[in-house]
Amino acid sequence: MDLIIERLKELKIEYVTATVKEGGVTVDQLFFHDPDGNMIEICNCQTIPILPLSSCPLKKFNKYPTFNQTIPNSFYRNGTSKMNCLGEVEYLMMENLAMNMIDISF
Repeated sequence: MDLIIERLKELKIEYVTATVKEGGVTVDQLFFHDPDGNMIEICNCQTIPILPLSSCPLKKFNKYPTFNQTIPNSFYRNGTSKMNCLGEVEYLMMENLAMNMIDISF
């Protein structure tokens, strides 16, 4: 969020921040307008717990690949691939998406 705020300041774009606390969960929000006048909201919604509507019929895996863990390469059946931590990958994807949206908008 700090990186986005820094970028908005560099571009001299007005923004408003808000913090919502509900049920022990805190969500930080950032609002600004794009050049077409549409309001954009960016938040750290990943802090909101996901509650399933019903139980999942699929078997839940006990272990996900961890940071720097190698796994067999299933395509060629030889060698290994490096897997990043799921949380790290998600964070990088969301950060890149937000920054690319700002670059596209302005």
